[in-house]
Amino acid sequence: PILFLSCIASGFCMAQDRPERSEKLDKPFYISQGELRLKFSHGNGKRMLSFGKAKLKPNEWRVQCKQKLSDLLGLQLPLVGRNVAELRRRVIDGITVVALIMDVSEEMSIPGYLLLPEKPTDDHRAVIAIHGHGTVEPCIGSSEDYHHSFALELAKNGHIVLCPELRGFGTLKDVALYSKGRRMDYWNWGNHMAYSLVSDGVIHGKPLIGETVADLLRWEDWLASKNNIRTIDVAGISYGGDLALIYPVFSSRVDRIFASGTLGSFSVIFSHCYNAPAHAIPGILLWMDRSDIAGLNAPRPLAIHYGELDKPGPNNFSASYNQTVPKSLEELKSIYRMFGAESQVSLVVSPGKKHEMDNDLLIEFLKPKNMD
Repeated sequence: PILFLSCIASGFCMAQDRPERSEKLDKPFYISQGELRLKFSHGNGKRMLSFGKAKLKPNEWRVQCKQKLSDLLGLQLPLVGRNVAELRRRVIDGITVVALIMDVSEEMSIPGYLLLPEKPTDDHRAVIAIHGHGTVEPCIGSSEDYHHSFALELAKNGHIVLCPELRGFGTLKDVALYSKGRRMDYWNWGNHMAYSLVSDGVIHGKPLIGETVADLLRWEDWLASKNNIRTIDVAGISYGGDLALIYPVFSSRVDRIFASGTLGSFSVIFSHCYNAPAHAIPGILLWMDRSDIAGLNAPRPLAIHYGELDKPGPNNFSASYNQTVPKSLEELKSIYRMFGAESQVSLVVSPGKKHEMDNDLLIEFLKPKNMD
């Protein structure tokens, strides 16, 4: 009787709904996708500190938004350069390339390359060139890919250039390589990728992109303290473009920024564009979006670059010029406008190009001002 009453109360076991008897559960019995609602979305986020929502005076907004971004990235400021050792150097196309290693902790060191022209246009100015998904070597001419050797080309045009390799890529694709039984890896293209470096960082409150921003600040400090560099320009593409927008927020030395293949809203880059997770910042859309982060750089000159063909499609998981870009650019310009610097934001599009650096546009943007 107890079983009968519970069946009636739950709406099951009614006489007219007697189940079929079977020796086994066959495939038609199991619930199919066609029987489900599968249109889930987290939405666009509350963006409570977004410039258009916060209703703060520009400088108050900058302080609060920068502090929240620092918290979300897990940054512990200030960050200073660590010990940097030179391994070797070689001259290529008239450029001296110096291989460097920086110790960031007792457990980890990271590589970087300093490119020195014979006659720099400015001994006290340098460019930090930031690669995207892949490795650092194509930035300095080892092979041809979407980076188009942009660090080397900048050096050929008289710029002192620092090109660091980023955590999770190349020689740093597994930062626990020498710890038996552990894997802290990220970009291992062609093999199984569980992105453990990203996941481990999230559970410890240290997202990968935040630790990478910290590395860039350390490299900048080393350039300033050991090489007498006073002013930094920044150029990056793809994930490097994201970093070109984020890292300068915490720098007092950065002047000009060239960010390629970035800026569209965080709300679509994973669910729509199917990006890999290196640039995920936990909780970011509760507070702000990429346009707000970029706006924290006002009034610095800022070029947002895209290839004309870098759009969403079955063969393009970067999809930088997606449907959110026009609104993001409008939001960015409105922030710059409030700081009296709207003219310092420019959108540059390369006709016929995909997700790739345009060296001609980059070199023109970073041309020394006394050469104008």
